[in-house]
Amino acid sequence: MKKNATIDILFLFSLLVLLNADQMVMSPNIGAIEIEFGITDAHIGLVASSFTIIGALVSLLWGYLTDKYNRKRLLIYSILVGEIPCLMTAFSNSYGELFFWRALTGLGIGASFPIVYSMVGDMFGEVERGKIVAFLSSALSVGGILGMIVGGFVGPKFGWRMPFVLVSFPNVVLAVISTFILEEPKRGAFEKGIGDLVRSGYTYPKVPKLTDYVKLVKVKTNFLLFLQGIAGTVPWGAIPYFLVEFFRRERNLSIESATMVFIVFGIGNVLGIIFGGWMGSKLYEKSKAYVPLFCSITTAIGVLFTVLTLDYVGPLISLSLLGFLASFTASLTGPNVKFMLLNVNEPQDRGRIFSIFNLTDSLGSGLGKFAGGALSISLGSLGMALKVSAYFWLVCAGLLFILAFYFAKDVVNLQRNMMMLKEKIR
Repeated sequence: MKKNATIDILFLFSLLVLLNADQMVMSPNIGAIEIEFGITDAHIGLVASSFTIIGALVSLLWGYLTDKYNRKRLLIYSILVGEIPCLMTAFSNSYGELFFWRALTGLGIGASFPIVYSMVGDMFGEVERGKIVAFLSSALSVGGILGMIVGGFVGPKFGWRMPFVLVSFPNVVLAVISTFILEEPKRGAFEKGIGDLVRSGYTYPKVPKLTDYVKLVKVKTNFLLFLQGIAGTVPWGAIPYFLVEFFRRERNLSIESATMVFIVFGIGNVLGIIFGGWMGSKLYEKSKAYVPLFCSITTAIGVLFTVLTLDYVGPLISLSLLGFLASFTASLTGPNVKFMLLNVNEPQDRGRIFSIFNLTDSLGSGLGKFAGGALSISLGSLGMALKVSAYFWLVCAGLLFILAFYFAKDVVNLQRNMMMLKEKIR
């Protein structure tokens, strides 16, 4: 990478880590907040749901704006829109104020996904994107772990308000600094054909249209990844949410031991994302069809390790190792989904396609949690419910296997369109 591109990516990574830390920082302090405001889990659940839903819905608007306007400015605006309310959460004096500030925080959080990945698509070539996407995707997990650590260790000692200050104020500062450091990439600069003209001074000519949403669905890679994403929301929503409670309730682990296992899972998730993106880039150079095939095989293996982990009864270290392998293998697909989306969608469409996937992931996460709870009641076992949830990854594996027959064709179609665009404006 060029030096300035490296700085940009490190800045984006830092911004994403802090943004995602904000989403988890309240979790360890739920009890303290409930006591102070005299509320229940239902009230906290409503706050969390409004935060997620608002962020997901507003992401669609941010996606359209991303494809039309300066992304650097949009990113800075979105961070300020999200992090200032997060900071103000620390000064809430009632449940109503808490709800208000958390809902406003969601307005900014939903923007980062489409903006950042659209920028990456215009900062790097088609092969390099896989590694960069993996690195940035790991920021979501790193941020979640950071939020849990800040909330869990700072909250009990200094009060539940301080963690909100610690994860929001630095991002406000970084947003201001970004004004002087981040560069707006030229749209289409790394596409075959048109990229040569853009880098020589031409302005990428295509602009987004509302009617283009239909075109996005017609791209088979988009459609199949969208379907597998829907299926994947069940296990990704249910398993992380209920995992600690499962180990406590049905494996008789202490909360501390269960949390330690969960942290090992988190480490496996981060390493799986990074390795998956690196491997995806390597396979892409050999044969584009290998990328979805790799994702299909590893997703199926992830199901096996997940079920083995849920069934395992034995030493904590062995359980942690199994959990690490389950999380690692299940996480290999995530960065490659984003990698594939970047390489089959035109530059003026990437913000919107990522906003659609963000909407699916966010709403699906809530659906997965609900499905896990409902299955636990109907099956009479939380462990059985989590195993059934894991089997939904087999649907993902099947759809990814089918994608192996279409992905390379969609990449070629994009490259052909960009070459034709070059000839049209020369």
